[in-house]
Amino acid sequence: MKKNFLIPFVSILLTGLLLLGLSAGLNGIAAKNAREEHLSIMKTLLHGSETFVVEEYTGDDENIVSVHKAENGYVIETTTPGYAKDITMLVAVTNEGKVVGLVIREMHETPSLGLNALSDADFLSQFLNTSGDAEVGTNVDAITGATVTSKAIARCINSAVAYVTGADIDSGATSWGG
Repeated sequence: MKKNFLIPFVSILLTGLLLLGLSAGLNGIAAKNAREEHLSIMKTLLHGSETFVVEEYTGDDENIVSVHKAENGYVIETTTPGYAKDITMLVAVTNEGKVVGLVIREMHETPSLGLNALSDADFLSQFLNTSGDAEVGTNVDAITGATVTSKAIARCINSAVAYVTGADIDSGATSWGG
């Protein structure tokens, strides 16, 4: 009787250990792939840069998550509250303080409204070549029906430029984004 119980128990235990080992190995591969993807995106955003050094951010701007210094500028990871949840972006800024690239990495805004910011090239291109002065309603046209999302994106971009230039620029958005 004990022998009949022992064989399935050992089989289940060994299978569990095998799955645990595979999971640990795959997590390492997934992390490596995520780092490579992040580097590839940064190289695309800040054309001409090959190496990025992470700089510690000790400032007061709660929108800045991380800073990556390159030869000809920075890629700043920013996060700010949108209408539904936080919006995370990578913003490339030259050493002179000009936005030369941006990508929304994560957003969960309202479908057919704020979520349109992910693919609205006309909206996103308004921020290129700006210098941290993006203000919805003044020099940036909001996405129709998504003013909060539009202002949140402007805040991310203005925070990134402000880091590079050392300026304290108000995005024109409230802490809620409206």
